[in-house]
Amino acid sequence: MVFDQTTLDYINSLPEVSTARLPMGALFFAQERIYQVIETGAGGFHKAREWRQAEATDVALIAGSFPSKYLPLVKTGRLLPVYRTRSELAQNDQAACYVFPTEALALDAAYLDVALIQSPGAYVRNQGHDPAFAATDGVHVFRLYYYRQSVHGRPTDLSGLAVRPLPFTPQPHTAGPGYWRLLRSWTEIIPSAEMTQQMNAIRLDDTVPNTPINPSES
Repeated sequence: MVFDQTTLDYINSLPEVSTARLPMGALFFAQERIYQVIETGAGGFHKAREWRQAEATDVALIAGSFPSKYLPLVKTGRLLPVYRTRSELAQNDQAACYVFPTEALALDAAYLDVALIQSPGAYVRNQGHDPAFAATDGVHVFRLYYYRQSVHGRPTDLSGLAVRPLPFTPQPHTAGPGYWRLLRSWTEIIPSAEMTQQMNAIRLDDTVPNTPINPSES
């Protein structure tokens, strides 16, 4: 994987930690991959697995431990940031909205956001009939992830974002959190002329207020 300078700067800004000290579920970046701690057993039985990948990607976290005898060893990594509550995914007490070039990247970003929330209750779902996913707790929507191209390679219809009042302002995916750039599916493809027109229309659309997210409920 080749990273651009923006991504390299972001990686270098993350704190470097000893993976052996990380708690269960922690996400970190090492060897150009995102890993999640999956075991922290006694006797140094600490393991991590590439996030949302198969068991074949498992690595050991403690040198000299039993797992290190048969798994690659990853002693240090860059710790990904976390959200204390799911309401931190929102912006100004309203749902944040990003538009991604592909469905795969939108879904990966949504799952990663939810994985980084320390409190339980949030999950990812389809956003009705829209070409979008939502990070939600079933009552509030905290972040929306629209996409321009389906998993089958077909352009999606984003015109609905431009013709109806919205309680949020859609933003390009490149304006989102830096850790999205670490995803395998990350891309900064240039939109087609039609997609650019759609995005211009989206940005010019008037918005109306809706019921704000109450942090005390999240």
